[in-house]
Amino acid sequence: MSPARPRVRPLVDLLRLFVPPGIWFAQFTTVYLAEALMCTPPVARPGALIWTGAAATLTALAALIAFAFMQGRRADRIERTGAAFLHDAALWLALLSGLAVIWTAFPFAVLPTCTPPAG
Repeated sequence: MSPARPRVRPLVDLLRLFVPPGIWFAQFTTVYLAEALMCTPPVARPGALIWTGAAATLTALAALIAFAFMQGRRADRIERTGAAFLHDAALWLALLSGLAVIWTAFPFAVLPTCTPPAG
């Protein structure tokens, strides 16, 4: 008889953990790049960059909600094993990444852009 091999979970289960932080990173990069470009002299249309930051934020929030919804639908088919832990971790990361998206967008929406330093 051959020894029983342990069941191996697909790599996709692990990679799902990187989706929510990846969405947040894309939004973070877009918002701060737009902010940096608005503060450079040759930019003629800062309004378009403000809309770019807003669109990136709304798109990131929609993507995180869609991801959490798909993970929630997947929960019915998962038995209580290690796959359930990865599933729950992915949902928590989606929630934390959603908070990070809001935290990143808040200064962009509230504070004035390109304020010269005091002094």
